[in-house]
Amino acid sequence: MSDPILLNERAMVRMLVPVQWILRRVGTDGIRLTKAGHLPPAVVIEASTQLDWGWPIEVNREVHIRPLGELRAHLRDVGLLRVSKGTLLLTVRGRTLVESPRELWRYLAATIHHSRTPGVSDATRLLLLYVATRTLDSRSEYLEVLGRGLGSLGWVVSAESGMSGEDAADELIAPKWRLLTRLGVFEGARHGFGRTETVTVGGAAFARAALKVEVPAIVPA
Repeated sequence: MSDPILLNERAMVRMLVPVQWILRRVGTDGIRLTKAGHLPPAVVIEASTQLDWGWPIEVNREVHIRPLGELRAHLRDVGLLRVSKGTLLLTVRGRTLVESPRELWRYLAATIHHSRTPGVSDATRLLLLYVATRTLDSRSEYLEVLGRGLGSLGWVVSAESGMSGEDAADELIAPKWRLLTRLGVFEGARHGFGRTETVTVGGAAFARAALKVEVPAIVPA
């Protein structure tokens, strides 16, 4: 049976590299966190060398690698990791999915919008809608349409804040944008004084899966 999302498993595995790395690193023994609740320096150094995120090797504190902390927090929020008595552990779901890339990829897509803040959830769903279409090429374009879209949904920026709709959208979506970037949804490139944020083929498929939008099957003539 063909996959209506139209993305092969090898492409999914490439997108899952940081997620599978941290889940495998936690493994069956777990990771003892610091007293402040962060990953220990040795694990942070491993992450900075194993994950191609452009961070210097000498960085050894999780607070200095924001994407790592955000990824760990997200995996905990969506039920793949948990903390017990100061130790980071896999949940039952995490153990089940870690070596099942297709199922893990789909689960991450289905839960990517998850947030304790309703505005973040709404902004993420709107962002995914535009990602699925692959029609925008820069972060500023996304923020412009997100600002208008959130306003249409009833999210109003108070005049006292001094923020524009785009600024408010940026504040809401920034952590999810970074997470999606680390998952390979966006491929950034600099051109002169500007920067494009092109949606990858895998990124568009991820957005469709998150929105549960299937590509119609091609029926032979």
